[in-house]
Amino acid sequence: MSPKTDTLAGRIAESLQIPKDLAYREPILTMTGQRELFIENYKCIRQYQTTCIVILMKQSTVKIEGTHLTIAYYNREEIKITGHICSVTFL
Repeated sequence: MSPKTDTLAGRIAESLQIPKDLAYREPILTMTGQRELFIENYKCIRQYQTTCIVILMKQSTVKIEGTHLTIAYYNREEIKITGHICSVTFL
């Protein structure tokens, strides 16, 4: 069993076959080439510059580096970053 299925909530979610991103609010990162990055289930924006954006997740931090980076939009659940993305690093 994984650590998340050791809890009652984890066992219930697994037995009901609820997707992990819904059950545990795991982040989902979707990239379109090197020009767009969608992040779902993030917590907050820690740093915002045109060459570096740092996003805080539930259990980790993601650093996006590139050029002409902009936050096209964001809401409580998702964020869209555009520009020329050179790297995505989990810290």
